[in-house]
Amino acid sequence: MNKILVIAPYQGLKELFLEVNEDLHKNIHVEMGDLYKGLAIAKEYENKGFDVIISRGATALLLQEHCQLPVVDVKISGYDILRTLTLIKGYPEKIGVMSYHNTIQGADEVGKLLEMDLTFFPISTETEIEDQIRSAIEQNIQVIIGDQISTYTASQFGLKAILITSGRESVEEALKEAEKVAYYTAKERTLRQLYESIIRDYPDGILVTDKQGKVQVLNDKAEKLLDLTKEQATAQKLKSIHPALGAPCDATNGPGTKEIIEVNGETIILNKGPLAVQGNPPSELTILQTVSDIQETESLVRQKQSLKSSRATKHFNHLVASSPAMKEVIRTAKRFCKSDTPLLIYGEPGTGKHSLAQAIHNESGRKNQPFLFINCEAFNEKNMELELLGDHEEQTPGIFELAHGGTVFMDAIGKLSLPLQAKLINVLLEKKVARQNGGKTIPIDVRIIAAHSESLHELVEVRRFREDLYHLLNGGTIVIPPLRERREDIRELVRWFIVSANPKFGKQIVGCREEVLDRLTHASWPGNVLELKHMVERMCVFTSGPFIELKEVLPFLEEMDMNANHHPHVQGIDIAGKTLDQLEKEIISRVLEEEDYNQTAVAKRLGINRSTLWRKIKEIEKADG
Repeated sequence: MNKILVIAPYQGLKELFLEVNEDLHKNIHVEMGDLYKGLAIAKEYENKGFDVIISRGATALLLQEHCQLPVVDVKISGYDILRTLTLIKGYPEKIGVMSYHNTIQGADEVGKLLEMDLTFFPISTETEIEDQIRSAIEQNIQVIIGDQISTYTASQFGLKAILITSGRESVEEALKEAEKVAYYTAKERTLRQLYESIIRDYPDGILVTDKQGKVQVLNDKAEKLLDLTKEQATAQKLKSIHPALGAPCDATNGPGTKEIIEVNGETIILNKGPLAVQGNPPSELTILQTVSDIQETESLVRQKQSLKSSRATKHFNHLVASSPAMKEVIRTAKRFCKSDTPLLIYGEPGTGKHSLAQAIHNESGRKNQPFLFINCEAFNEKNMELELLGDHEEQTPGIFELAHGGTVFMDAIGKLSLPLQAKLINVLLEKKVARQNGGKTIPIDVRIIAAHSESLHELVEVRRFREDLYHLLNGGTIVIPPLRERREDIRELVRWFIVSANPKFGKQIVGCREEVLDRLTHASWPGNVLELKHMVERMCVFTSGPFIELKEVLPFLEEMDMNANHHPHVQGIDIAGKTLDQLEKEIISRVLEEEDYNQTAVAKRLGINRSTLWRKIKEIEKADG
């Protein structure tokens, strides 16, 4: 059976190939990668016995240019175009279609059948895409429909984008074509191709010797570490550098060994093991890694694990604002874009504070600089200080250093401890930071956008937040309303959550039935936009047809309604002969016990914010003391 490598440019296509193959039982291996990431995957697997590659769009074209294996393109069918245009039909803004000529032709024909007013932007190569995007912007196009690279680039320019996803019929046709192509073009894999692939892709030093110690492969990194060329690298020369390098291969020593050697003042770790190729005597593969390279990699991993850093991907055009409340939020936010003053964003969890901060950054003069995010509630005080300021001994920069020239978004700023608030004041006033454990002072230029779910002014009143820091951060205030106060946005949010879910889950959903939309529109949504997104994704996963049907998602909606209707309340309090203060004390004490002293849950049940609850608890403790 022919061995087929599938490189899917997006997750949904990968899932669809696996689903289709459950019925067809082809010998396929599926990986996900777009453009050059996909090419790297193809090069990695090129010498692993595959007969043909299947990919799609620009990624398929790139693979055809650079791979020795034949590449089959998953064609965008008329059904794929029809599903996508049906999903966006009725959208009030101008719509553009950007893709290769055969897709443009199909979209033109389907668009006429659907009586849709479309503008077309044909491309021949990926280098034309940015110019076509600019042309679309000049023509006031708001939405771009196309393949992976077109929609990705459009999104980077701030346009809405919809990927034309492939359906089951396109995948089945590609697999059939791949079988035919592989039958005639399957190529023999050789040991040399495998070695070349290793040399090309592996970042460390590579040394391959035969049984007698003769050098077969020595890559550039190994030449640099050992300070000799392949022509100079005889077995005797290697032994003179270090005995472990020139030792003849002995396949009886097990799967591999590790050794640490010193060469030219550099500590190098050798990973040695046999390399067996059928029909040939065994060779020995040695991977050379410097300790400094390993430490640098570990440092990068620690930074990635401890710090949520990202490029800002959201633009104002990505934010749904059909409601007057959200339109006013965006109008207010845009007025703060050209300023470098700190900014406060208030909103319940899930309202989209992070997305709004990204949009402000992308509209500011700092848009080409870093956008870094840190949650002040996610770390203890010691670790939070390291994240903010960095560590001199560990050579790890803090968030302010990493964001130099850009924006730092600090969520849950009210959770920052008072000592750290004092240090943040110094950073804001002096525009300098010093790493922990002896670091020198480093000038920094960052804009702070802070966010919290409750009023910082109330935290100032109860002395949980410094008043001077509050005034430093309060260069402007934006309040994002909860979803229950902007219900006009729900239908449009559902549409775009479906757009996002289709490629993620391998679906071709074109809409949501009215009775489902009605239930969603009238729900309470305590988790706001984030809760709605998760609900739509759950519904998409369990939807089998082109529309989200009530019968398929009714259990989710009933569960949602049941949670919304559950309102715990206090029972059994005798009010006779008691003052209001006594009743308040008894109610708070009772609810504290019932909620196991979880102040967040208590405040929610009593309908007050946490700072007010905290103040009342202190008053009760003082009275009892």
